Amino acid sequence: MNKPLAVGDVVHGFAYGAFGRDHYHCVRIEAVGPDWIVARDPDAEWHGPSFTAGRRSLELCIEARDEPCPNDNPCPLADRKPPLTSA
Repeated sequence: MNKPLAVGDVVHGFAYGAFGRDHYHCVRIEAVGPDWIVARDPDAEWHGPSFTAGRRSLELCIEARDEPCPNDNPCPLADRKPPLTSA
């Protein structure tokens, strides 16, 4: 398995359904727990936070993080400035 998911990582596109079948946009991880993550696109006001939990969902997110963005090259979230807060 690759490195664990961390705050600031970008999970690309559909993420193999880890966030549900209607999730198609790239998101940046904002919070992590022992078996869950919360992520969102900080520039898309109409997208609320995305949440997923459980080993299989997190493994799918790791795969989506480590693969190229299916939406754009480069991913629109990949070249963003660092977050404004450390929280």
